[in-house]
Amino acid sequence: MKIQYKIYISLIMGLILLISALFISYNNINNNSKVLKVLDRNQIKINFYANKLNYAIKNDQAQILQTILLKHIVFSDISETIAKPILINKNINREISNSVKKLSQYAQLNSHLSMRFVKTLHTIKNRLKAYKLVRDSLIDAIRANDTIDIQDALYGFNNMTNKFAQETLTLMELANADIYQKIYNLKKINQESSYILIFSFILSSIMILLAIFKLHSLQTNLQTQLQRALVAETELKNAQKKLLSYNQNLEEEVNKVSSELHKKIYTNPISGLHNRNKLLEDIKSYNFMYMALLNIDKFQSFNDIYGEDTGNVALRLTGEFLENMIKDLPLLIYHIGGDEFAIVCIQNINTDKKVFTQIIENIIEKYKNYIFSYDDKTFKFSMSAGIATANEDKMLAYADMALRDAKKRNIQLAFFDEDKNLEQQHKEDIKCRKKIEFALKYNGILSYFQPIIPIQDESKPTKYESLVRLKDQAGKIISPFKFLNVAKAHRLYSDISHQVIKNTLSVIQKHQIPISLNMSLADMLNVKTMEYLFTTLDSFEYNHLLTIELLETEDFQNYNDVEAFCKKVKSYNIKIALDDFGSGYSNFSHALRLPIDYIKIDATLISKVDKDEYSKIMVKTIVDLAKRLHVKTIAEFVASQEILDTVRELGVDYAQGYHLGKPLSIEEQLGS
Repeated sequence: MKIQYKIYISLIMGLILLISALFISYNNINNNSKVLKVLDRNQIKINFYANKLNYAIKNDQAQILQTILLKHIVFSDISETIAKPILINKNINREISNSVKKLSQYAQLNSHLSMRFVKTLHTIKNRLKAYKLVRDSLIDAIRANDTIDIQDALYGFNNMTNKFAQETLTLMELANADIYQKIYNLKKINQESSYILIFSFILSSIMILLAIFKLHSLQTNLQTQLQRALVAETELKNAQKKLLSYNQNLEEEVNKVSSELHKKIYTNPISGLHNRNKLLEDIKSYNFMYMALLNIDKFQSFNDIYGEDTGNVALRLTGEFLENMIKDLPLLIYHIGGDEFAIVCIQNINTDKKVFTQIIENIIEKYKNYIFSYDDKTFKFSMSAGIATANEDKMLAYADMALRDAKKRNIQLAFFDEDKNLEQQHKEDIKCRKKIEFALKYNGILSYFQPIIPIQDESKPTKYESLVRLKDQAGKIISPFKFLNVAKAHRLYSDISHQVIKNTLSVIQKHQIPISLNMSLADMLNVKTMEYLFTTLDSFEYNHLLTIELLETEDFQNYNDVEAFCKKVKSYNIKIALDDFGSGYSNFSHALRLPIDYIKIDATLISKVDKDEYSKIMVKTIVDLAKRLHVKTIAEFVASQEILDTVRELGVDYAQGYHLGKPLSIEEQLGS
């Protein structure tokens, strides 16, 4: 490589030397051409003004002589004869002065002129003054017609004129000598430039030829070494192929096992999305701004009805749906287990809380309206979500708290806010869960009963509604709205339902009284709960005293399942009641399609029926509809005598509320 660098340096230096010589020669020639142009122009100017001066003086001499001749030839008045020459002499005088002035200006502009040229020009300028004096003396003698003075002045005038001619000639010769000297110098410079050019050309040519020769030798040597390297490379490739053939199978096996292991560790086997392990690892690697924890509502019931295989398909389709929803957004998605998914936003992406919340709300809304198809079946689900902000240690826990808060408040989305003290609520939920587990283990799930009084035909027996209560370790009775949502969130709801069914049927069997048992859509869709209910009813002797109240009727979407449940219940001689009738338009379609026996009018209508005319009209309409359908009506939340009188007047069959009786144990209700 060092030899190659030296060759390249020689080539470059040779080229630089050659180019420099050419540049110097060109520059000299160009400068000489400019100087020659200037010399030619100066020579012309000097000759022109010198000749012009000489001519003017000669012309002036001729005019003076003409005047003298006219004087001797013409014998008339001499004043008229000499007037014209005198006038002409003034013009000639200006030409002489102008020529001397131009020569002086030229001398000032060209400082390189010789001292002799300058002295000669100075002598001419001084002689011009003397010339003018002699000339003026001659003119005065002519005017005076003084022959002797004319002869003397004429002699001096001619002598002065001859000197002018000699000095202008000397001036021209000096200018020419100066120009010839410069031309000689230019020729000498050109000759030196030619020598430099020839020497530079020869030297650079030698350097270039030597460099080319060295480069050729180097290339020949390089080709030889390259040929040897190719042979060695071929031998090395053959050895590598043999080695690769030995290692390829082992490497493929290792990669396969590593890939499978990585997939098992970081991928959810159902959806193929990143799992909880990957999320926890990424929380440490990234600075997440927001996290949304999404949960499919009532998915356990769906799983119980259609089986785990279909449930897994639903989870996979849900994962695909969520992945498609965020594929063009700056978000990451994880399937962290079961029916829960997490969507997170990385910190370096410009997405604020409002935008992220809108994205999650949009996903939830589209998911609710999306229809999934599988094996000739169609499904629709809904989702709840909890959103938490950046916190590496507790982000997932906070999102889970927000999700539970959304479930508890029956809203689709909740945002974790420390001001709301969700962490404290989460701790309280954990305490509540422990109380539920304790109650299930030690018979702390109780049933209280509220009377349903006949108000049109008092001969009919009083009915009771079975209402669940929880008794904690301290013996305190807890209302259902404080623990049922927690039970649903922790999948303990079905165990509570089993205990309530058992309690209710035991009371009917013991006291032979009609009792209503509440059944939610989650109960109807839970396979284990339905199996327990109908297995118990198969051996129960008092089914005719049992009424099942259908709750959450607004959630009824798949009528096939609800109708199948109602028909099966009716086959056991059990009555059916619709709860919260009048709270929505769908209740009326339920009344027309389902085989119901009772309608429980919604509390929002009953609570103001004695004061609000609209509520009164609605209750009257419901009563009239029920009579046409041969269905009995029950007014809930009768809290005063005025309400009781009004619903009795409107034709409602039964009344229930704190004015008539609070929920108590059956022993307290029956006074036993």
